[in-house]
Amino acid sequence: MKSPDAIWVQVIMNCIKISLVVMTVLFIRQDYPAVLGLLLGTVAAIVKFYLMAGAVTKSIDMSSSKAAAYTYSRYIMRQLFTAGVLIGALLIDGINFFWAVGGILLPQVVIVGGYVFNFLKQSLSSSRKTNENGPT
Repeated sequence: MKSPDAIWVQVIMNCIKISLVVMTVLFIRQDYPAVLGLLLGTVAAIVKFYLMAGAVTKSIDMSSSKAAAYTYSRYIMRQLFTAGVLIGALLIDGINFFWAVGGILLPQVVIVGGYVFNFLKQSLSSSRKTNENGPT
């Protein structure tokens, strides 16, 4: 089992890799507002993910009532940060709003995609073992 820090780093690195590949394609197509939108959204998502990890880590040592209040206040701050980024992307010319939203959602896509990939990989490997051994 991987440590929470290793998982956090893996999610962030996968977000960066996917974002760089997509930004390269968009750059080649000369869609610069989309590149800037995805860059803004990805950076915002990484900051939010880092802030969430810090809040959870810090709240572990608190009593349950203090931890609940602390994590809730940090959640509100992250949502206000997201709203600020999205409003900025909407108001600033030269930044594609929809690509910014995509960048912000990228960690969720990476996490869910990883679970789906692992589920399919395990399903295929177990079905191959069943086929090799014959029906039981």
